[in-house]
Amino acid sequence: MKITGDNVDVYVRTSSLNRERRNKDLHLFASNIIFSRIATIDMPNTPPGTNVEQLKSEHLLMTGMEKAKFLSACSVLLARILCKIPAFENLKKQIPVHIPHEYSQKMSTRSEVFPLPIMFFNESKHEDCMGIMDSYENQLTRLFENAFGNIDALRRYGVPVGGDQLTRVRLQEAKNIRSLAVTPERRYDDLHPIVCEMWHSKQDFLEKCYKKFFGEKHSSSQGTLAHFKTILHRTDVNGKVKGRFKPHFELLMLVGECMVQEQFLEFLNMESFDSQPTHPMTKDVDDPENQRDNLMKLIQEFMKHYGYGQVDCPTPKKDEADKICIITREGQNIQIELVPTNKQSDELYNYSVQLCQWYLHLNELHDTAKEGDLNRTILNCQYSLPFFFSHSKLSKYLVENIDYVLKCKYLLSPLQRMRVLEGSYVNINGGQGQNVESDLTQEHSVCNQKMLIKSLGANKSENAIKRVTGAAETISNICEKFDESLNIKPKSGSHSRPLNESDQKLVSRTLRRLRPFRFTPGRKCPGFSNIDSVPVIFEKLPDMHARINQIISRLTKGLHVNIDENDNDSEVE
Repeated sequence: MKITGDNVDVYVRTSSLNRERRNKDLHLFASNIIFSRIATIDMPNTPPGTNVEQLKSEHLLMTGMEKAKFLSACSVLLARILCKIPAFENLKKQIPVHIPHEYSQKMSTRSEVFPLPIMFFNESKHEDCMGIMDSYENQLTRLFENAFGNIDALRRYGVPVGGDQLTRVRLQEAKNIRSLAVTPERRYDDLHPIVCEMWHSKQDFLEKCYKKFFGEKHSSSQGTLAHFKTILHRTDVNGKVKGRFKPHFELLMLVGECMVQEQFLEFLNMESFDSQPTHPMTKDVDDPENQRDNLMKLIQEFMKHYGYGQVDCPTPKKDEADKICIITREGQNIQIELVPTNKQSDELYNYSVQLCQWYLHLNELHDTAKEGDLNRTILNCQYSLPFFFSHSKLSKYLVENIDYVLKCKYLLSPLQRMRVLEGSYVNINGGQGQNVESDLTQEHSVCNQKMLIKSLGANKSENAIKRVTGAAETISNICEKFDESLNIKPKSGSHSRPLNESDQKLVSRTLRRLRPFRFTPGRKCPGFSNIDSVPVIFEKLPDMHARINQIISRLTKGLHVNIDENDNDSEVE
């Protein structure tokens, strides 16, 4: 099993104000317990015994085999976009609907998720965090004693705990405070490891993307996110992702997919969306015997051309100086260096190419969560590091992704590793491709509990809040059964057609007119003149490796890592 937790902030208004009775903020803490679908007690539970002093940045970035697996998944996502072009629609049957992995069958089964009693603790205070951990210990002790008659299994295997960045840091600090306690319960030995969950990491990734590529002041810059937001009338997109995740996610998915299609049109020498490709490699794709292999070769060549999969190992820029000329005169060699040409860059090209890099990785994070692919989860965290570093070396989710990779690859036993990984995803109703991040399920649970708390009206007491939140799951089930009996379809968080066809055609026409992927020296993109074609240029790699080494050193020693404290989490709406 695994526990996830998140804060619940409620503002309580008092019907009659006086000196003793005032409006107040309630800071509560809600938790879910998730039972395992894959992990079993016969799996090895011995840590690998890694020498943490030898861990460096090279151990956290992808190796050759890991990069090959990651690029294979990315090529499938790009092939799905290619097959939406009419000239390649007949190849759609060659692309898998679900990317297979070794745990596909088990991750398609329904998850068992149960809410724990709500706690009147504020996770921003260390004292309350210790109260949260004490409550976990007490509830787990009662659970194991009722199930097995003792707590030997709890002592032996423990229970992983997950949450957002603030929850992970605060609970870990509370555990560090109790590290010298006498008993295992007081030291919280049963609550290990404490990790950050995937949805909040994806949310922060999207937030960093909009901070880099979205500027409402530059909506007149054609080909940018702000420009497409304006012409598509997406008024609910304002750049603040953590208040409105869904509209920002959908806009980037729409624009990103159209940009990748435009990349394909440019790469395949196609004049329009409905024309035929003239690239030499497309002739091999028509071969029915090796159609899939030839399609993947075409995709790999496309990825190499635009630098997909090379974010963590960018190549140095070519020397812009002219070649050295050797002139022979009267038997003597005279070396002459010509004056550098100072070739101008294409700002719109750089903007568009890097935005496609961010889009593809966000699409990869989204697909990994749906499939519940545990192996790709670690690879995604590894590949996310340059993106977060490009925003700031103090990015807090740079630290969280490093912490997650360290624990899953080097510090945890195979059993604990599997519990952490499979606990990162939840499948509420069952079915292949129906998984979601466990902390997103926690957010939905928090929203349901908030709604019930608000329905109590003014002057709500703590006992009333405990009773109504304790019945939240039952009330939700009753409402679902009632709607089902009346043939009322449940409200869905996703549309049957997530991409509006008219919007997609408008974006595609605009990109075809601008030709952002046809390199044009000197072309400007007002407001984004300092953006390169990759998140981290070659010259910045030593700084990135030094920062990763610093974070590894402090995390393995249990020390605090400096982060940007102004970049705070807020709850999803």
